[in-house]
Amino acid sequence: MNSIAGKKKNKETGKLIVWLRVLISLLLLFILVSIADPVKIKHSLSGFMYSRIYIVFGLIILSMLISALKWKILLDAQNNRISFIQLFRIYVTSLFFNNFLPSSIGGDGVRIYLAGRHCDRTSSAAASVVVERAIATISLSFLGLAGILSAVKPLMVALWPLAFFMLAGIMITLILITGWTPGMIQKRKGKFRDSWIAFSASAGSLKHKPAALCTSLILSLLFQVNVAMVVASIIWGLGLPVPAPADMFYITSASSVLAMIPAGINGYGLREGAYIMLLHPYGYSSSSALSVSLLFALFVSVFSLAGGLDWIISRQGYNKIPENNEVTI
Repeated sequence: MNSIAGKKKNKETGKLIVWLRVLISLLLLFILVSIADPVKIKHSLSGFMYSRIYIVFGLIILSMLISALKWKILLDAQNNRISFIQLFRIYVTSLFFNNFLPSSIGGDGVRIYLAGRHCDRTSSAAASVVVERAIATISLSFLGLAGILSAVKPLMVALWPLAFFMLAGIMITLILITGWTPGMIQKRKGKFRDSWIAFSASAGSLKHKPAALCTSLILSLLFQVNVAMVVASIIWGLGLPVPAPADMFYITSASSVLAMIPAGINGYGLREGAYIMLLHPYGYSSSSALSVSLLFALFVSVFSLAGGLDWIISRQGYNKIPENNEVTI
C-alpha cells in the first residue's frame, strides 16, 4: 500500500512540476514579448521570405539525420542493431513529445522507451541516450568556446556557462564509460539497484569502443554547426545581416546552453531571452532577435509534427508512452 501511495504521490508531484515549468515559460515569453513590443514583432515576422523556407526545413531534416546516425553508432557499438530509418523515426517522435506533449519524462525518455523495444535490454537504450547527450554537451560547449575566441562582439558572460557545461559533459562522459555504480546503490536490493547496474554495465562497455565515441563526438560537432546554419538561414530569411560563422557558433551554442537551465519547459522563454541578449551587440533590436528565436521554435515544432503523425499511425506497435515511473533503465 505504501509503495502504491508513494508512486501516486510521485506522479502527482511530477505533473505539478511540469505545469509549474510551463507557467514559468509562458510568463517569461509574456514579459519578453511585452518588452520587445508585439507590433514590432509582428512586423518583423511578416518580413520573413518564405521562398527560403525550404532551406530551413532541409537543414532541420539534415540535423535529425545526423542525430540518428550518431545515436546508431553508439547502439551498434553495444551490439544493438536498430535500423537507421527506425532511429530517425524515433528521434522525430521524441522531438514531437518535447514540443507538444511536455511530460515528466521528456523526449529522451520517449527515445529510451521506444528504442528499448528493439534492444535486448532497456538499459542499453538508456545508456546510449545518456552517453549521447553527454557527448553532445561537450561538442555544444566546445563549439561555443571556439566561437568566442574568433567572434566579433561576444558577451564574455557566456564564457562561464559554456566552460561549466563542457567540464560537466566531460566528467559525466568519463563516469559513464567507466561503468561506475555508487556504493550506496550497490548495497541496496531490488529492481532499482539491478536496473542501475545494468545501465552502468551498458555504458561502461563503450570504453572499449573509442572509435564509436570519437565518431559520435565529431557528428555532434557537425550537428551543432548545422544548427547554426538553421538559425543563420532564418536570419537570412528575415532580411537581416547574418553574423560571421564564428559568431553564429557562439550565439547558437550559448543560447542552447542557457536554455538548458531547468526553469521552463523545453527552453521556451530562456532561449528567447538568450537570443535578445546575445544578438543585441550586433545591432539587432529586441523584436528582431525575438523573431529569430520564435521562428526557430516554430519551424522545428512544425517539422516535429511528422513525428506525432508517425506515432499516431504506429501507435498500435508502440502501445503507449509510459509515465516516468514506468521508464526503467
